[in-house]
Amino acid sequence: MVRTQEPTLVNRSVVFTKPGQPLEIWEAEVAGPPRGGLLAKVVMAGVCGSDVHRLAGHQVDPGHPVTFGHENIGVIEELGEDCATDWAGAPVSVGDLVYWQPAGACNRCRQCLAGNSAMCEGVPPGRKIQAGLPSPAGFQRYATLSSRIAFFRVPEETTPESVLAFGCAMPTALGAFARLGTIEPWHTVLVQGAGPVGLAATMLAGLSPTARVITVGAPAHRLGIARRLGATDVIALESADAAGRQDQVMSLTGGRGADVVVEATGQLGAFREGLEMLAVEGRYLVVGLFSGGGEVPFDPVRLNNRSQRVIGSLSSEPNTRFSTVQLARRLGDKHGLSDLITARFGLGEVERAVDAVRAGEGVKTVVEPQR
Repeated sequence: MVRTQEPTLVNRSVVFTKPGQPLEIWEAEVAGPPRGGLLAKVVMAGVCGSDVHRLAGHQVDPGHPVTFGHENIGVIEELGEDCATDWAGAPVSVGDLVYWQPAGACNRCRQCLAGNSAMCEGVPPGRKIQAGLPSPAGFQRYATLSSRIAFFRVPEETTPESVLAFGCAMPTALGAFARLGTIEPWHTVLVQGAGPVGLAATMLAGLSPTARVITVGAPAHRLGIARRLGATDVIALESADAAGRQDQVMSLTGGRGADVVVEATGQLGAFREGLEMLAVEGRYLVVGLFSGGGEVPFDPVRLNNRSQRVIGSLSSEPNTRFSTVQLARRLGDKHGLSDLITARFGLGEVERAVDAVRAGEGVKTVVEPQR
């Protein structure tokens, strides 16, 4: 096994200690890759809305400092023993670009055996990202992927930007649409939100047989991107209040409402609004409400009498990362996916990057750890 750089590598990792405290950068010598795994030089790591929630203290405290960043692409620096292919069976070599899912799974518990490894009961939350230990996190110069970490080779003609255009939002949307089920040509799909998850959902809806995709969101430039990705109609969030937006949806659908509504806002108020826009026998796919808590008024009798369904979807399976690479390879140029990366920060600027996401600036923000 030969590294592409000097034998002794020094890692620099961004470390979160607790809410309200500045992020720290820790340095440590890089160990060789584990058996069945690899060592990757991180090229690019996306900043996710969940990173905003982490710094704000909205996530469960793991009880120790963590290195984070879960939207990652890097170049293979060294392959461990018995690691010769990616998880799709493609041969890999030192220097190949790879995209990975940082959450490992035991593949033995009930959830894993049921095909829901995102809910794995065998890997305690936070253990794999503990600061000071080798980890697959992206906000560091080098990431260590164990044999449990799913990774996929990115074809040479595919840019890292096109794969990370939506960050983890595309795998999340792919997992959610798999839970949703079939979309028919006569269905109307309504997407609430024009952030990365909403835009990813818009693109997937645009690739489905449906004749109408409506995206509700803001600001205007994101709605323009939604049209480029497949929305046939857009509704500016600020154009009306909830009742006014509902009127616009009803007008577009002949008074029926949307057959599929995708919540991709992360805002509790969107839930009730989405239900009001849902057609008889419609399906409401909840994707964005993953952090914090709260309650909204809900009428189960109306849900029952209109034969409607509410479907929650958290995270995704490893195969969605493979699908994300294939979509980037096939549609990256056509849809200008690389252009969705609108802000880049260095490793020492992660807090500024998170602030940019919190403020809703641009479309997709990334960190380049080698800067």
